[in-house]
Amino acid sequence: MNTVEITHVAQDKTIERAPFTPNMRVANLTDYLICFYDGRDIASYPDWLQSNIDMQLGVCCYVIHRGDKAIIFDTMLYKEHILWIDRFIRDMGIRHVSVINSHWDCDHIAGNFLYKNSDIISTSTTRLKIESNAELFRTGEIWALAGDPYYPGVEEVVLPNRTFDGRMTLHLDDIEIELIETFVHQFGHLVAYLPKDKILLAADACEDTVPFNTMAMTSELPLQLRTYRQIAAIPAERVYPCHGRFDVIANGGYTQDFTEAMIAYNLQLIDRMDSGDFLTDPLESFIEPALARGTLALHEPYRALHANNVNLIHRIYGSRGKPIVSR
Repeated sequence: MNTVEITHVAQDKTIERAPFTPNMRVANLTDYLICFYDGRDIASYPDWLQSNIDMQLGVCCYVIHRGDKAIIFDTMLYKEHILWIDRFIRDMGIRHVSVINSHWDCDHIAGNFLYKNSDIISTSTTRLKIESNAELFRTGEIWALAGDPYYPGVEEVVLPNRTFDGRMTLHLDDIEIELIETFVHQFGHLVAYLPKDKILLAADACEDTVPFNTMAMTSELPLQLRTYRQIAAIPAERVYPCHGRFDVIANGGYTQDFTEAMIAYNLQLIDRMDSGDFLTDPLESFIEPALARGTLALHEPYRALHANNVNLIHRIYGSRGKPIVSR
């Protein structure tokens, strides 16, 4: 497996994409919350799929369910994923499905097509981003922009039909779900807080090993840090990301120390940006305390994301100087 470089590549439209069956791992986190996880261990998958950075990182979604109703928090990366998950929950007796899209990246919206006649909820910004990039999603070119020339494209681009700005509260019988728009990772990104058991579905706000800082967020790093502090203030006792270690997720999840580790990493990016070795210092040197505590674990493909992060810092702030952030 070759680690993907986060940069534009030419899309390969000639390759024959051998079909695959997901090696889905399933964890029942509570009596109403299930994690569906694929990736990291992908040696048995076709070569074309192994070039996808999300599969290298490990990707998952969550299903909140009560009785014959369910809400899917993100609809995964390939149609094979969502078809597998849908069969699983239908076998549980689920008959009515709604969707939450945490943001507009392919690994969170590709399975929307299966629920085009259901409620699909997102921020209004996420809907706008999906709509404006619809052709790139359909062709798969959107992933060539991030280093995967073989992504087959989204089966059918289906837009969210219920949108909000700021906050929105949902109920699935006795389960309250607070949707909170954030300024991390991508414009329009949201997290979901379930106060019943103090659970935070963090989507891509927190990642193990480090977050993927996009151009837009890096350009406004003080705002991203302020948002991380707001996320850290949510009284969550269990934090579940879309990109993390399955064994941690399956055994109680992360704590808010996970969010604090994201803050510490971003502060390191700022504090060290004028160092002569900034672009070449190893990832682990930026996260040593979190590694020592066991909050984070070094997963090799994250070196590509870290390289993206430091290069964006260098490009954006090289002439502007260090941004001023509150500590």
